[in-house]
Amino acid sequence: MRVPTRFVLPVATLTLAAGAATLALPAGASPGGGGCSMSGTAKFSHGPNTSAHGFTYTFTGGLYSCQSSNGTPATGKIATLVPSKGTGTCASNTGGGTALVTWADRTTTIVSYTTQSLGAEVVLQGKVIPSYKVGKKLYRTTRDNGYAAYGELGFDASPQQCAGTGVTTASITGVTGLDTQS
Repeated sequence: MRVPTRFVLPVATLTLAAGAATLALPAGASPGGGGCSMSGTAKFSHGPNTSAHGFTYTFTGGLYSCQSSNGTPATGKIATLVPSKGTGTCASNTGGGTALVTWADRTTTIVSYTTQSLGAEVVLQGKVIPSYKVGKKLYRTTRDNGYAAYGELGFDASPQQCAGTGVTTASITGVTGLDTQS
């Protein structure tokens, strides 16, 4: 039986997307925001367990049921551009990284984010950035540049891995969104 265990992941991971049916914008949010449902998988190197230490992870997933006030596509794919970094345990950790959203209409959104986790819940905060270079390749944001990013995510990892040598993979689901900064 798998029990939800919280980790850092921004993905995060991730998180970004402008628009989602399951995510309500904060009261008084300015025009131009939205949210998406998100699901995917994080793969860890030296993943979190019961003793605090640094770890890295990658994330790949999808964005679904997106809704926004600015015409964001209803779906997209999300992935970390380089391995993200975190520190802590399965019970509590922090992290951050950079993720690329490729929307169904082929526009892109690059999000720089941080995460804080406690238990099985991860709170993501960040900002859409204009570009990010990986090696010789330059990725550019073509949608929602400068927007604030946020997310409420849950991770499902093996309790045996958390109690042992560390988590190797975890399912991630939740909601992510973007909002203009006023």
